[in-house]
Amino acid sequence: MTATASTRLLVLAAVGAVACARSIAPDKSDDTGSHSEISAGEAVIDATSDSNWAYLDLESATQPDPDTPEDSPDWDLGFRRYRIKINGGVSGTGGMEIVPLYGADYNDTPEVPDDGWVTDEPDDDDEDDLPEYAFDTWFDYDSTTHEVTPADIVYLVRTVEGNLFKLQILDYYDDAGTPAYIHLRWGPLDDTASDDTGGEDTGGEDGFACTADASKFTVTTGDDGVSTISADTSSEDEWVCWDMAALELVQADWDMAMLKWTFVLSGEGQKLEGADFDALTEAPADGWESDDGTGSVFVDWYDYDAENHTLVPQDAVYLVHTVAGGYYKMQMLSYYPEGDDSYEQPHHPSWRFAAIDPPAGR
Repeated sequence: MTATASTRLLVLAAVGAVACARSIAPDKSDDTGSHSEISAGEAVIDATSDSNWAYLDLESATQPDPDTPEDSPDWDLGFRRYRIKINGGVSGTGGMEIVPLYGADYNDTPEVPDDGWVTDEPDDDDEDDLPEYAFDTWFDYDSTTHEVTPADIVYLVRTVEGNLFKLQILDYYDDAGTPAYIHLRWGPLDDTASDDTGGEDTGGEDGFACTADASKFTVTTGDDGVSTISADTSSEDEWVCWDMAALELVQADWDMAMLKWTFVLSGEGQKLEGADFDALTEAPADGWESDDGTGSVFVDWYDYDAENHTLVPQDAVYLVHTVAGGYYKMQMLSYYPEGDDSYEQPHHPSWRFAAIDPPAGR
């Protein structure tokens, strides 16, 4: 979140009780979404609750009520007062991303960019203790009148289902001037100008721009053949791409590419929840899922700790079958550098890694 966006959110929270004709202070209600009005392509979302999120699914134009929204595919956007979250990054496992088009005309057909896509990220070093929401710049705040006005932005939104929409926020108030009634419209777009990786594709060989900075990839291998690997995946546009057989960075023909918390494979893989890393010595014959650069195998490798705003690796072992025919096992250890008890440096994952035997009979 930019310093400006962070400051605006803090100001909004601080002046929430200001009494004026069109303040940002919502009615105190926990009846989430009860007064929303939704039709195909347009909605006014009742986001007046201080504690509960109101959810929206763009394809069906409905308002789901997921029991566990953090791992539910039923919603695309969540609304709570002036905050908007998406089902991706730290807010959900739906893999959603958006890209803001500043000053764009909603009635035009925008070109779908290859870069600029963002998702909800863990809280960074700011003052609000909130996730860095991808929609954090959707409004302008007038400190004199205490009014919220939608910024001049059209958003491109890739939903949980992978469909592409354009979206614009029109107002923060209902006809009576009550705040936290978010009026928005959206419509489908042809995805022919984009790619299948959700916009994080940045060009280069295989559609990924891979870093050549060897300092971003460190390997220590023990006598037992198990390697402990750490990487700096904090770049906005350069992936950490590596060859599993050689245990080194490559710029092409990679087995795995990593950018922030997104990990993709060129081959296939599978997740074994609760498996014993040390006991796994032979790959299974079935259960494999083709990743092919989509990130589907590692899409939910972490749990989000809402109290500490951190990513915690799930108790799982991942198996990888590379394009070259090798079989490997991985276990995520952390998303932060060793010894960083303050969690101030995200995007530094580490993991255990070793080769395993192919399935019996192969």
